Amino acid sequence: MTGLSLDEILSLPQVHVKDIKSLTDKLQKFTTGGADQLMVISDFDFTLSRFSDKSGNRCSSCYCVFDSAVGTNNPEWCRKFVGLYHKYGPVEHDHSLSIEEKVPFMEAWWQQSHELIIQGGFKKQAIDDYVAHCNIQLRDNADIMMKKMSNHSVPFIIFSAGIGTIIEMYLKHKFGRVEENTHIVSNMMGFDTNGYVNSFSDPLIHVFCKNSSVMPADRTFSQQIHGRKNVMLLGDSVGDAFMDVGVEEEQVSLKIGFVNHDADKLVDKYLHYFDIVLVDDQSMDIPNQILEAIYAKSY
Repeated sequence: MTGLSLDEILSLPQVHVKDIKSLTDKLQKFTTGGADQLMVISDFDFTLSRFSDKSGNRCSSCYCVFDSAVGTNNPEWCRKFVGLYHKYGPVEHDHSLSIEEKVPFMEAWWQQSHELIIQGGFKKQAIDDYVAHCNIQLRDNADIMMKKMSNHSVPFIIFSAGIGTIIEMYLKHKFGRVEENTHIVSNMMGFDTNGYVNSFSDPLIHVFCKNSSVMPADRTFSQQIHGRKNVMLLGDSVGDAFMDVGVEEEQVSLKIGFVNHDADKLVDKYLHYFDIVLVDDQSMDIPNQILEAIYAKSY
């Protein structure tokens, strides 16, 4: 997919937009600003990565790397780990509860998951091997998107409630390294002198606290995002729509939401939070179209 006009993009069956005028205004501001004023914030699990593979099988998330890899070798550990999903997962998706009511349960879920991983006695090399053979897959043409952002020095923030160490390992397996423009804001593992997981970073990042309050304060990161007034945001949950909250210099945000399942129930809801909603689109083609226009300063 190359060189589509905005009208052609809007005519695609997977593309849903509630307010075309607002979207058009934002695109004009983004293209006027160009790459120098742009930063991109993306969720990882099922946003940068695929929800399902080309055979229709569900792909893995960061945390699923563990239960997928150790299920046969340590079924009791796996039973406990998966049990947390069955206990807390329904709370995350309970529409009768407010976000404030869900937060304590999400904190408990993440904390207990991290404790189990530490108790599991996993070594860094073993985890790296799990990642090398896992079923995490990037969306089609996500690699092109990331390469061009690097070429244009566009800060790319991968903002994940998953495990940042897993993401870092995956990107190194995929690309050989993590590019200098890419920053992973996530739950990072700590390892002892023998290579065993012994801690997770603070603050804990769960699905409902992904905003500037947990962004790093290091100088390199701050320098890279300084002057970046236009924020493209990519996510697959309503919580992801707030990942730009507190970004100091933001003036315009363009939010793209991926609906991976239950489209009949979710599209209208997502349209309240995202400028563009993409249904069952396992690619980065639409974000790439917009980014190409920004690089060329035209739409």
